[in-house]
Amino acid sequence: MKKIVMLNCLRANSVCTGAACLQAFNAKTKTFARYGDEPLELVAFFRCNGCDAPQDDAGMEEKIERLLQLRPDAAHMGVCIRRKADGTRCPTIQKVADRLAAEGVVLVDGTH
Repeated sequence: MKKIVMLNCLRANSVCTGAACLQAFNAKTKTFARYGDEPLELVAFFRCNGCDAPQDDAGMEEKIERLLQLRPDAAHMGVCIRRKADGTRCPTIQKVADRLAAEGVVLVDGTH
């Protein structure tokens, strides 16, 4: 069974319920279709601490460590983590993604 985490933007809370991400996961559509009939387990639905959080945020470090302890196979990054102006990833989520990738977690752009 593959363990999946989803990484999402805190700013999206104002308009996002997480429903589209979870529907895609549960139905194995969109970016989750890649897993075919393989069983999946959603082990975390991660929100960053926000753009105004300090770069050396102890809370963020604790959350990253918790994610790593879950030993996820893949991290799906919601469309909400893309900057509208240039399409690059949010630097906070990029930091999380880099740490996960360094531990062998497969990074996947998108959820739904």
